Amino acid sequence: MAPRERREFLRYLHVTRRPSEGRGIPGFCGLGGNLPYEYKIVIAGNHELTFDKEFMADLVKQDYYRFPSVSKLKPEDFDNVQSLLTNSIYLQDSEVTVKGFRIYGAPWTPWFNGWGFNLPRGQSLLDKWNLIPEGVDILMTHGPPLGFRDWVPKELQRVGCVELLNTVQRRVRPKLHVFGGIHEGYGIMTDGYTTYINASTCTVSFQPTNPPIIFDLPNPQGS
Repeated sequence: MAPRERREFLRYLHVTRRPSEGRGIPGFCGLGGNLPYEYKIVIAGNHELTFDKEFMADLVKQDYYRFPSVSKLKPEDFDNVQSLLTNSIYLQDSEVTVKGFRIYGAPWTPWFNGWGFNLPRGQSLLDKWNLIPEGVDILMTHGPPLGFRDWVPKELQRVGCVELLNTVQRRVRPKLHVFGGIHEGYGIMTDGYTTYINASTCTVSFQPTNPPIIFDLPNPQGS
């Protein structure tokens, strides 16, 4: 068996809740720059409003009280916001190969209170998951698939995406599926082939106290 190497991937960021104040992304880059890892791979989530161009295009046309600081931005303020991530690899419906591992990242989640990267359940989400190529080793999404670390006790229901579950188990079959979003679901599960990691840093009360989850994968053949 090939020697095993430890990889750690920074899975997601919640840094742009107040992008007009100019503190979120630079602060995140400062934090990331201090981490002792060669590669930091990042995806967005529902709070990264300025990363969702369609969301922002609609938002700036209205005086929406829920996001007052963001709604005051002009298109040129967030047109190339991804470029501010200076020391990490940003994935949005895209793939990168690192040390022989194929890694794909996507930010989409089922609609929840009208945040960024929200889509209706069903075909709209399936269209996004259909972009994920087969042969991916590590899949990074913001939210969980149905039935894996997606239980919300307060609501007494699972909130994961069934279209994502079918995509993962029936077609893509990655070795590892890393996500967050549902803070109550922090932890690890497996279906016997894919390992599912809910790596939420924050607890349900938004306290960033969950320890990082470190995982091992065998080196890809030929690496």
